[in-house]
Amino acid sequence: MFSLVTDNLSFAYKDSNTIDNVNLKVESGQVLVILGPNGIGKSTLINCLSGVFSKYKGSIKLDNDELKKIDSKKLSHKLALVSQGVNINTNLSLFDYLLLGRSSFHSIFSQPNKNDEILVDSIITKIGLESLKFTSMQNMSGGQKQLANIGRALVQEPKLLIMDEPTSALDYKNQVKVLKLVKSLSKQGIAIVMSTHDPNQATMVADSVGLLMSNKTYNQGSTNVILNDQSLSKLYQTPIISTFSDDLQRNVFGIEMG
Repeated sequence: MFSLVTDNLSFAYKDSNTIDNVNLKVESGQVLVILGPNGIGKSTLINCLSGVFSKYKGSIKLDNDELKKIDSKKLSHKLALVSQGVNINTNLSLFDYLLLGRSSFHSIFSQPNKNDEILVDSIITKIGLESLKFTSMQNMSGGQKQLANIGRALVQEPKLLIMDEPTSALDYKNQVKVLKLVKSLSKQGIAIVMSTHDPNQATMVADSVGLLMSNKTYNQGSTNVILNDQSLSKLYQTPIISTFSDDLQRNVFGIEMG
């Protein structure tokens, strides 16, 4: 059972902590959704968890190994990061773009092999872009590029997938594609951490939710317990109300306009 566990994780820009004493946990097959308003530190937390920021205090452990002590090649086989707003500026086809994601599995002088190509084909099918296999990345829509970025992460065959607001720039159709993919990947045993502004996405996919509060505290719990009108109104500092949908069989959260 793979696990990501933090112990009193803190990170500061200059002299001010952006995240403070965060204790979180996610295991194989689980989805942890991190919620919080703009500027609260979600991206900072994501960058710490993925190893982009190494000057953190406290502990981040992947399978009991301290994150900052894992060499980059070994780390790339354990976790993959889908960053927010990545600008893909390449004429490579979708197939070749994903195939480049296998580079950490080979020496600098070796070439991708047949097994790599078979894996890339399977990932293209998984992200639903079979018809665009040989299409230039520059000719893809924003939603297609985001799915391609997730595919690029998946060719690393990670045990942990970390995504920073993966649906932030997508229309409803592509948001649904990403969320369905998240559910599918978790059922295959991948541990997933994703950030979002939208609590409704958490009710769709999350096993647990972490709330990054304005006072820098972090509260994590099961989705059905921690997500309620009171906690979300406090989190976003605006009145939020929920209604149970019989059709959707889950709570739907909305803003109370007054």
